[in-house]
Amino acid sequence: MDDPERPERPGPDADAAEIAEWMEEDFGRAVAEGVANAGEGEDSDDEHEVIEVEILNHERGEVVGTVDTNGNLDTESDALREVSQEYLEEGVPVLVPTTYENEDGETVHADAEVMVEPGTTGFVRAFIDELPNPFDCDSEVLSDLPVHDEA
Repeated sequence: MDDPERPERPGPDADAAEIAEWMEEDFGRAVAEGVANAGEGEDSDDEHEVIEVEILNHERGEVVGTVDTNGNLDTESDALREVSQEYLEEGVPVLVPTTYENEDGETVHADAEVMVEPGTTGFVRAFIDELPNPFDCDSEVLSDLPVHDEA
């Protein structure tokens, strides 16, 4: 666990802002590490678990379709199909916190946009997060969905 690139954990006397900054930096590093490791092992797609989630229309209080990891949308709702089509074809844009050093040696915190495409881990989560109201899924299901792991 002695990773020189890992941000140093704040001490016990740190204030909330310092802790929040450390958490953001550490999360960004963890995401970047996950992205770097995602390309390793080309057979990982063979072991890829397909996740299927019910999509709810909160205005109607009913399930209007399902979507799975591979981008298969099953719905009779024209509205859901219309707002989903671009994401199913091109992927979902997701901002990933990143850090890098500029030419002055300063650490810069920025968000990089990556496209999470159907067939990749985290697609369902990104897809559900991007759907406009009234479409969503059960909040308990959402919290258990994996986030993307590749750029």
